[in-house]
Amino acid sequence: MERRSAYRALIVEDDGAILNLVKIVLEREGFIVEGVENATTAIELLAGIAYDLLILDLMLPGIGGEALLEYLEETQPKYLRRVVVTTASPKQMSCDFLQRICHVLAKPFDIEKLILIARECAESDAA
Repeated sequence: MERRSAYRALIVEDDGAILNLVKIVLEREGFIVEGVENATTAIELLAGIAYDLLILDLMLPGIGGEALLEYLEETQPKYLRRVVVTTASPKQMSCDFLQRICHVLAKPFDIEKLILIARECAESDAA
């Protein structure tokens, strides 16, 4: 399988410093990146744009990350295999939940691990 030159990623993270860091890291790796700070804006973008990767913070103001995952499950279920969830409490997630997504990245996370996971999930042919 030929490797694409650029993958499109959406980051949903309400912490501006983390959002900017992840955006810079992925852009350096050749991703085309958009970042938003809430699930409402993410849902609007997901309705019209096909992303290769979604990095999602579970703890968001207003509509939380879990609601965004429910939206994806209802509208684009195969897309869940392209989702990387970031959370400070990964042990609170159910096995069923973990099987539906690509990966969970515990905060604080290692940048090298982020890069490896982002590539793995974006290159998945599940979506």
